[in-house]
Amino acid sequence: MITYKDYLEGTRKILDQSKLKKAPYKTMVFGREFIVLPNVFSPKYFYDTELFAEHLPVKKGENMLEIGPGTGAISITAIYKGAQKVVAVDINPDAVKNTQANIELHHMQSKVEVRQGNLYEPLKDDETFDTIFWNTPFGFVEDTEVSDLEKAVYDPSYRSTEVFIKEAGQHLKNGGRILIGFSTTLGRLDLLQKFVQEAGLSLKLLYEVQSEEVHPVKFEIFEAKPVQ
Repeated sequence: MITYKDYLEGTRKILDQSKLKKAPYKTMVFGREFIVLPNVFSPKYFYDTELFAEHLPVKKGENMLEIGPGTGAISITAIYKGAQKVVAVDINPDAVKNTQANIELHHMQSKVEVRQGNLYEPLKDDETFDTIFWNTPFGFVEDTEVSDLEKAVYDPSYRSTEVFIKEAGQHLKNGGRILIGFSTTLGRLDLLQKFVQEAGLSLKLLYEVQSEEVHPVKFEIFEAKPVQ
């Protein structure tokens, strides 16, 4: 029987494989080419980026905020799917450079803006969005220090996930929504539900798929909206 520890170790194994890449390279995401820099969460090794890029329900003309863009593949794909503007925020300076490189590769300088910082910290007080998305680091580990790259897959005690959910409302337009990339195989759905409830939000499953990394996993996109 596969234990939760096995899943976490499987994620660690994939992360270690990705670290062997010491030079920039290119990979495909949803039929388009993207640059991947060292020390950045890589769609070549982690399949959820491709799945979320393809199935994220982008509304035509919307303004979107993406937390943790990594390579920027989802932010850029959102523009191709009809979003008007995307602001992307990443705590990892290498991911910020990577997203900027792909913004330039896809000639999206007027459509996608990337900023460095933790969650909502780089935003102006009055900045609001139709949609806020994060492919959350759903690997739950106890309170510990993790590197910038590891923050893409592990969230110690779900501290960042809690802030993401509970402070999102400050940056949502009226009628806006939060889209959450998640894995109920690798993540703690009970904690996600707790944060959503405490924030006065409702949670709805929009998409799920069976996939496989080291072990079979399920990935989901959840939508959270203010309770009416």
